[in-house]
Amino acid sequence: MKKTTFVKQLTFFIALICGVNFGFGQIIYSNEINGTVGTNTQPNLWNPFTNGEVYGSSNITASGIGRSTGIGGINANNRYNANSWNTTGIDLTAYFEFTLTPNTGYEINFSSFVYTGQASGTGPDTFAFRSSLDGYVANIGSPTVGGTTIDLTAASYQNITTAITFRFYTWGASAGTGTFSINDFTFNGVVKALPPCGTEIATWDGTNWNWDGGTLQNTVPTIASTSVMSIFI
Repeated sequence: MKKTTFVKQLTFFIALICGVNFGFGQIIYSNEINGTVGTNTQPNLWNPFTNGEVYGSSNITASGIGRSTGIGGINANNRYNANSWNTTGIDLTAYFEFTLTPNTGYEINFSSFVYTGQASGTGPDTFAFRSSLDGYVANIGSPTVGGTTIDLTAASYQNITTAITFRFYTWGASAGTGTFSINDFTFNGVVKALPPCGTEIATWDGTNWNWDGGTLQNTVPTIASTSVMSIFI
């Protein structure tokens, strides 16, 4: 019983001094995409569009919302609009994209991507959301024409320490002039400092705590049985 209490208390203490922290999802990057046709703020004039973007943390940078060369920007107020979505299957050259990059010493833990969108009468009806983590192979969630929340709580989207790009593909328009737009978007999650230490496994052999062949100390605990604990160093 004493052994169990000691391990729990020591592990908790070391976790605190190593800067381990927990947090709930919050806005880390978003844009309502406001802009009027005929002015310099007209969204489709820009590739990428960054006007009005909001950061929930000063420890990341983002690209804005951009479009690939396989689609063309189309005039529209207060939304990022494009056409040429008229392939029968996914066109890997036709997408909107977003790149988020944590500052050195920080990581992103994503929780969701939330957006609203709309299509014209001859616009596309099939959608896919993918990331650079696997080279844009696997679909993430189930995007829809009008918008939804895409879950990003999977382990793949945690502890991101380098740039990550998300692409929003759409296809199936009945005409090349059919349009689809993203009207606003938000990435939710937590941006936090990397802990200043790593994790090792230490084993109590009855005399010493040992890890990687080294001895930590032999003063506590004074018990003869073998025990294993996680220690941050």
